[in-house]
Amino acid sequence: MPADGNNSQFQIYLQPGQKIRAEKFTLENLAWLGRGGNGTVFRMIVVSGDLRGLIVAVKFLQSLEDAERVARFNQEIQILERVNHPHVIKVLDKGEFKDRDRQIPFFVMEYQPRNFEREFEAHPRGFHPDSVLPLCLQMASALVHLHRKNIVHHDLRPSKVLFDGNNVKIADWGIARLVERSGLRSIVTPHGEELAPHFYISPEQWKWWRKETTDHPDKPSDIFQFGLIIYQMMTGFNPNTVHQWAEAEGEGAQQRVPSEKMRNWEESLFNDVGGIVREMVDVDSDARPAADWVQDRLLVLFRAYTSHFTALYGARPGREF
Repeated sequence: MPADGNNSQFQIYLQPGQKIRAEKFTLENLAWLGRGGNGTVFRMIVVSGDLRGLIVAVKFLQSLEDAERVARFNQEIQILERVNHPHVIKVLDKGEFKDRDRQIPFFVMEYQPRNFEREFEAHPRGFHPDSVLPLCLQMASALVHLHRKNIVHHDLRPSKVLFDGNNVKIADWGIARLVERSGLRSIVTPHGEELAPHFYISPEQWKWWRKETTDHPDKPSDIFQFGLIIYQMMTGFNPNTVHQWAEAEGEGAQQRVPSEKMRNWEESLFNDVGGIVREMVDVDSDARPAADWVQDRLLVLFRAYTSHFTALYGARPGREF
């Protein structure tokens, strides 16, 4: 197996049609999907057992010598096995793949071909209004479930929200943690380089990253990132401005969220959803609402505007957005 120039890093090579055995199922490789900081993912098909014919994603650990990475990989499996929710990606099986003298852990999970990052690229002015609230409610339901189990995702951003056109699945738990465990870990590339903070990072994560605080980012960090995603769904625009955090003055300072009405949005609906987002992206983490509050507010708006959508925009059968 070729090395990557780092003794603790390696690349998994599987041929199309190559079969591997998990604990429950036999899988046949279809294609390489991608590689992240802690794993390599392939698209495969189940060829034995009750799920025969199901297309799945299989994630392999790509660093065996780094104890921190191994622990993080195992924790991701444990969290996903612990969570049973329709809008959280589900682990279906796990196993070890023997390659030369290595036993490489992997797990099998649900496969979704799209994510919000690609959808935002396809819809630069945001999603159609009648799709936003249902999708937001799905994400809110998942966060309520997770936070009640004291699980914090820590890295909610569009690429982590998988999507099939109607339903979302929150995925990629490589830096998630249980509340009682240690705080945010640095994200490291396959080449050992730390990633710069991205534009979905929360203010408290930014301060942690810069070692300005020892306070662990917690559930409000997920709420902040969820708020950014909602607003981008509305407008195609991410209102987060990392550089302003250090300059924010006074308690309860809020991020600047553009208020201009966007095309396709009825003004009162835009303002109502925008009002929820403003509370979610408050710079002061203590001032942000809990996930169940967000869920309740979104549900109120959904009930208020569901009939209005049909009257205002008309029925569009067979349309995703």
